[in-house]
Parts: sequence; structure tokens; C-alpha cells
Amino acid sequence: MVGSSTSVEVAVIGAGPYGLSLAAHLRANGVEHRIFGELMGSWKHNMPPGMLLKSYPWASSLSDPWSQFALKTFCAERALDYHDELIPLSLSRFIEYGETFQRRYVPLVERKTLMALEPSAGCFRATFDDGEIVHARRVVVAVGLHPFKRLPYQAAHLPADLCSHSGEYGTLEPLDGKEIIVVGSGSSASDLAALLYERGVSVSLVVRRRQLDFAGRPRPRTLFERTVAPMSGIGPGWTLATCAKYPQLIQLLSKDLRVWLANIRTLGPIGGAFMKDRVIGKLPVWVGHTLQSIETRDGKVLLDVMDASGARRSMPADHVIFATGYKIDVGRLGFLNPTLLRQIRVVEGAPQLSAHYETSVPGLHFIGPAAANSFGPVCRFVYGTHHPAHHLARHLSAVLARCQSASWVPSYDLKALS
Repeated sequence: MVGSSTSVEVAVIGAGPYGLSLAAHLRANGVEHRIFGELMGSWKHNMPPGMLLKSYPWASSLSDPWSQFALKTFCAERALDYHDELIPLSLSRFIEYGETFQRRYVPLVERKTLMALEPSAGCFRATFDDGEIVHARRVVVAVGLHPFKRLPYQAAHLPADLCSHSGEYGTLEPLDGKEIIVVGSGSSASDLAALLYERGVSVSLVVRRRQLDFAGRPRPRTLFERTVAPMSGIGPGWTLATCAKYPQLIQLLSKDLRVWLANIRTLGPIGGAFMKDRVIGKLPVWVGHTLQSIETRDGKVLLDVMDASGARRSMPADHVIFATGYKIDVGRLGFLNPTLLRQIRVVEGAPQLSAHYETSVPGLHFIGPAAANSFGPVCRFVYGTHHPAHHLARHLSAVLARCQSASWVPSYDLKALS
């Protein structure tokens, strides 16, 4: 395919849980499509081996068209230990599940990288790293969180050998024998700190918050607790339960309320339920310390931090890992053509989406975490794969059928038909 030019109805960019789920539903609906990206790439290369998923196993299934292949089914078929809540889900098992899902429902995932996406005569022109050019009537971007890593501004000048983001691991072998500081208070921070400590690495955890919080261990809940705060796929409480079950209703709310829900404080930062005993009492944890500045000296990095009383401390390390989360900003997607990028209306950096996950550029859709400002916090979880996969596959099937019956309708007219 090198240097060739082809066309397709729908191009799916990204082969993680959201891209795979959508492709499975597109296939079941008879929608011509191609899916591009490395299979479960971020999960394989940007999360450390030994990590445990924070979500309950029952809420960690990809969406297949017939709801027949949940994680529980996968484990039962292989006689693997499983419990909806009491047995944590390991990263390696989740990756294996995703790979098996792909073999069953998405026969062909094309491992190539999108280099440029631009409008072209009523469709989109997508150029890939192997030279192939694909013209697609519709493009669905499902790139996950990895492109949106956030570092504190104080770290902007640091070289890569002294500073990294938690989303860059992967194997932890390059950190062996070094003195490491992890900065952050969420599950990425506590997971990394625990895994490094268990490798024999000298590691400290620096936390801005007054305490390091962890999710509670799973336990039977009373009828009163279940009534007052029902459990959903993204957490307990009626607000989260509504967000988890009805993302299409969240999309109808005001912009400010949608953004507030997308970043609701009850979701974190918080460590996983099974990590507390692997961190507390095992390694130094400096809570209530705020980063003031960073400098380098004699090949080391020095963190200047201030505690709640105003006292300052200089903390040296060979390397600092910032587990400081992600901030959706479509401007950081280097494959977006500048003209295309200017046409995308955004809400605090994230694309503003229609009820069909469509941007202000007709035919260009976003699903996954980038959709959270429009459809709520469920988009940040694997649990959120079902609605966009089910809804968008049916919508595109109907739109493209009408388009074909009208012979050729330019992409910019399709919104009027939606």
C-alpha cells in the first residue's frame, strides 16, 4: 500500500477499547470501515507491567454488538479467576482480553500511524506513516489520553533523562538503580511508586494534597448504602449513576454543567483500592507539599517544595516522574491540518460535540476521553465504550445508506440529513 491512494466510508483512528468497540459495531451494522493504530497500544506501552485497573472487573468490558463477550465471559472461557469486585483486574489480563476481543470482532487492525488529516473535496484526506493516502467520508478519532499528557510548567525546561510523565511507562527497567521522585496523588502516582519500590528502586512520593486517598476495599454494601449511593460503572452515587447510564442526556445540559461533571471531584485523584497497603508504610510519602521550582545540578534534579506551614525543602533525585494527569487539547493532535483545527469549536480545549459525537466540522467525530466535556465523565472509563459504539454505528449506517441512495452527497451536506 506504500504510496497508494484508497477510499473508505469510515476511518477509525485508534485501536484501544473505544476504537475496537466502535469497529465491532460498525462491522455488525455493515458499515464499510478501516481501523488504524496499534492494538491496545497505550495499554501495552504506556502503563507499567503489574499495574491494576482501578475500575471494577464488571465495569471493564469492551462493547460488542450482541453483549456476549464481557470480561467475565472471557475469564470463564479460560478458567481464570474472576470476581465482579473482590479480585482486582491486572493490566496484563485486560490487554489479553482486548486482544481476544479484536480477534473475534475486529479481524483487521492496521498498525500504522496517522500523520496528517485534512479536508479534501467533500471528504477527508488521511496520510499515514507508510505513505498510504486514505480518503474517508467520515473520520472517528479514538486516540485515548496519551496525546494529552500534562506536565507542570516548572518542568518545561528539563531534559528527558531527568524528567518524564507517568504516561511514558511501559517497562520500568530504565529506572533501576536510580533515585526517583514521583509527583502526584492519583492512581498513576501510587501505582508507579509501589511498583518501583517493589523492584528495589529508591522512590519517594510527593503529594500536593493534605492526604493520599485510596478507594475503599470492596465489601458487601447494605441496602441503605445501595439506595442512598447506588454503584455505577464509574463510581457510587446518583450523580455518577446518571452520568454512567445516560451520556446522551448529559450532552443536553449547559456547557458549564457538562464541564463540571466531566471533571467531578468525586472521581479523584484517588489511588486504587488494592494499592494502599503497597504504598503506606512502605516508602516515603510527602503529603501537603507544593512544587515551587525545579533546577538541575551535577546531573541531578532538585525539587523545591513547600509544605502547608510554608517551610521549604530541596529534594534531590536522579529522575522525577510527574503523574500529573492529562488535559484534553485538540491542538496537540499533530495530525490535524491547521485549517481543519481552526474549524473545530472547542470547550476548554476539548471538541464541542453533537448528539452524534460530531464536531463542528461535518463528518469528523471524537469518542473516548476527548468526548467527556460533551458526554460526561463516563467517557473517561472503559465502561463508557457502549454508548458511542452502539449509537454512532447505527447513526453512520443510516446516514451512509441515505448518502448512497442519493448517489453522492458531499460530506458538508450530511449534517442536514442527520
